[in-house]
Amino acid sequence: MCDLEEYRFNCGHNTFRLKAYCHFARNDPNHQCFGVKQLRESYEQYQKCESCQISEYQQQVAMSAYANHGNSGSRGSSYRR
Repeated sequence: MCDLEEYRFNCGHNTFRLKAYCHFARNDPNHQCFGVKQLRESYEQYQKCESCQISEYQQQVAMSAYANHGNSGSRGSSYRR
């Protein structure tokens, strides 16, 4: 039984990471474990997961680009012919 750790994020996602290989997986050349995975620890993370942080950043960049695009039209209104 390989040992796993769970990380639970503020956004509702979670991820599992290998803590230790079992006896069979340690001796297998490809570290394959066909047995039961055992959850040893579970950690609460007080932040969003990496994919949620990236998507939030991309939304902020897109919104700021959209907001800046709208302000460029006001400069042209003072143009006189």
